[in-house]
Amino acid sequence: MAQKSMIRVEVRAYSASFRVPGMMGYQLTSPVPPPSTVYGLLAAACGREVTPEEAPIAYRFDYEALAEDLEKILFFGEGGPKWSAKTGGVGSGVVTRQFLANACLTLYLPAGEAANALLRPRFPLLLGRSQDVAFVASWREAQLESVERATISGVLVPFPIQSSARRSRLLSFPTFHTVQEPRRARAVKPFHVFDSLSGSQEIVAPDLWRDVQSGEAMPLFHSTNLS
Repeated sequence: MAQKSMIRVEVRAYSASFRVPGMMGYQLTSPVPPPSTVYGLLAAACGREVTPEEAPIAYRFDYEALAEDLEKILFFGEGGPKWSAKTGGVGSGVVTRQFLANACLTLYLPAGEAANALLRPRFPLLLGRSQDVAFVASWREAQLESVERATISGVLVPFPIQSSARRSRLLSFPTFHTVQEPRRARAVKPFHVFDSLSGSQEIVAPDLWRDVQSGEAMPLFHSTNLS
C-alpha cells in the first residue's frame, strides 16, 4: 500500500461561499469548494501562483449550516460601472446569496513553501468572497495511504465513478485559474459533490487517499486529473 507524507492544515471561517457557475439573480453555493478556490487560497498565502504541478492537494470540507443573506451588487459593463440617471450614481441591485456557516477546510499538501506560507500568509486567506475571511486553526504532519475503496463525505470526486453515488450532486467547476491577467481556467470539469451534511457513504474511485491517523479519506488532485 503506497503512502505519502503530507502537511495537514485546518482552515476555518465563520462564513464561506463558493458560487455555482452560471447562476444569476440567486447565488447558490456549492457545499464543497472547487480545486480552483483552494489553489487561490494557496496563491494568497504565497503571494504568487501555485500550480497543481508544484502542489498536489487533497481536501475535505465541513460546515454547520446553510443560510442565505441579501447582498448589494454594482452593475458593470464592458466599459466599467454602469451609471444610473435615476439614482445619480452607479447602478445597483440586491441579490440573495447562500453561504455556509462555521466552515472548516481540511487541506493536505506537500511540505514546502506553499504549506509553510499558510502559517504566515502574504495576503488575507478567504473561503470564497472578500467577507469570508479565514484563518489557520491547525498545522501538522500527516501520513496518507492509498486506498481503492473508502467512506467519504464533504469532498469532490472527479466524474464519473463506478460505484453508486446516491447522495451526490453533479456540478462543473474550473480546476485551476492563472493569476496573471487575463485570468484563464486550465479546464472546467464535472465533479460528484458529496455534501458533509448528507452523511457518509462508501465509494470506489481512483486516487483515493486516507489519513492514517484520522481515517478521513478524499481524492488527491494533481496535474493529470485537473488538466
